[in-house]
Amino acid sequence: MSSFHLMSASVTPVVLTSACGLVTPALYSRLGDILSRIRSFHQQKIELLKGVHEHDPDELRMLIEMLDTQIEAVVVKARLIKRGLTCLLAAIAAFLVCSLFAEAATLHDSFGTAALGTGFVGLCFFFAGLGLAMRELSLSLTPMEEERAMLKAVTAHFLAKSKSDSNIRIARRA
Repeated sequence: MSSFHLMSASVTPVVLTSACGLVTPALYSRLGDILSRIRSFHQQKIELLKGVHEHDPDELRMLIEMLDTQIEAVVVKARLIKRGLTCLLAAIAAFLVCSLFAEAATLHDSFGTAALGTGFVGLCFFFAGLGLAMRELSLSLTPMEEERAMLKAVTAHFLAKSKSDSNIRIARRA
């Protein structure tokens, strides 16, 4: 194997490892934000359950249902990011092994085949990680849209109830 081939084989995994390294911190940050949001939803649910006697049973059911729906949607996103990070970290490991095999190819040609194989595995993990990140991105507005629809329904329920309560008060005064 010529030194040019060895050099190009060694550089490719390094560049791809750097690409993984650029994407990974962004996904870790995104996962942290999502976990904070899930904790916030859990805290809201706990507060609702503490004041169970202060709410109308229908209102309480609607609010808890809204929170449960939100929690589930955001957990799905967290799982996608976790899988994406796992794939990217596996890709980094494969690219590092690929680099080792590429260097060892100077000793024996069979290491070059191993380098090619681990490089391909690394690429597969890299593309899988990016695919999972893109899938999570495509779902990014779904929880907000669901939250908006549920809040609209809850608001309509509260407004209808307050309107009927005011009609009853007016009738009692007359």
